[in-house]
Amino acid sequence: MNELVTLRAFNNSNDFQIAKSYLESFEIECFAQDENVTSTYWTGVAGGVKLQVREEDTERAIKLLMEAGYLKAEDFEPSAEMKFVEKLLNFFKRK
Repeated sequence: MNELVTLRAFNNSNDFQIAKSYLESFEIECFAQDENVTSTYWTGVAGGVKLQVREEDTERAIKLLMEAGYLKAEDFEPSAEMKFVEKLLNFFKRK
């Protein structure tokens, strides 16, 4: 089965469409998650329009998006919230 991987969330559909067109120009099929929700409601409700690709295209898509400036290495680092959750989980694992 072809799993989809979310590579990035965009605050608006226009930015999503540009990145999607860019990847599709390299014959990478792209999918949108929450596009209708984001265009109908406030962006914060759905977390933006999520750009997804097939799992087997993930590495190539990430490389292309980084080369074009749509992604940065920092985007793959855990957020401060995730680091806090990890510390909390580790604390309770020790007990």
